[in-house]
Amino acid sequence: MKLRKDPKPSAVIEAFIAAALAHVGYTAEQLGKNKFGARVGYDAQPWAGAFIDVCAREAGLQIPSFVSTSSGLAEFIRQGNYSRVPKPGSIAVYNFASLTGYAGDAFSQPHCGLVTDVREFDQTGKFITVEGHTEGSTTHMKKDGVHQKVRNINDVLVFCHPDASGPRKSFREFLLRVLDGGRTKLDTDELKFIEEAARNPVELRIDKEIRPGDRNRKIETIQLALGTVTDLRGAQPGKWDQVTATACAKYQRMIGYVGKDATGLPDLNTLKRLGRDTGLFNVG
Repeated sequence: MKLRKDPKPSAVIEAFIAAALAHVGYTAEQLGKNKFGARVGYDAQPWAGAFIDVCAREAGLQIPSFVSTSSGLAEFIRQGNYSRVPKPGSIAVYNFASLTGYAGDAFSQPHCGLVTDVREFDQTGKFITVEGHTEGSTTHMKKDGVHQKVRNINDVLVFCHPDASGPRKSFREFLLRVLDGGRTKLDTDELKFIEEAARNPVELRIDKEIRPGDRNRKIETIQLALGTVTDLRGAQPGKWDQVTATACAKYQRMIGYVGKDATGLPDLNTLKRLGRDTGLFNVG
């Protein structure tokens, strides 16, 4: 049999795969409680996506959150980082439901797994994965846990490909590489302004919750940051209007908020993550 030869994965993708393999054999507790859901803040819920998120964090790989698999899938499609051909480190999204679901309506999500081996794909359509929230193949491993699986292309909706080009060399390169057509349209002067702002992050002191309709200078800083990761066209500068709230909710889904938790209002965790992701401010 002729085996497929792919370019060697980058170091961060190798770390991503290694992190997943290190968890093989883990089993969830009763009622679906598990360490991966606990780490992302949604325990005792379908956790295949939470497993992907935790492994990515352990590898130092930044990806759109898969806690809500459908939201993660949508973001990869928006970025154009998907195909019907896998490679090591791809995230396979399947068109069947999670096998051992404990699903509420907000968590009715596609199942997903991390591709680790594609050498037989061209010949047989098969590939090997590591998946959370699934059952093993043998009788003694018929437990909800982390298992290696042999999958077939016929079960796959799409493969999502993490952008693993390594640490960004500059904030502007980060913008040009990651923040594609789904973000606010920024011209060269605006990109230069944002790059300069990222060299001197603002200290943002949040002494009260931001609510719909609020106006202040702090909101302008948050809007600048949101405008680099989502589309904020049409927002009123300094006002938490509907455009800003919609952009904030989109960002919250990107970082792992699920269902009604993506309120479009910037809680402290949202602001801390937004500040880290953009480099434009620190939360005091």
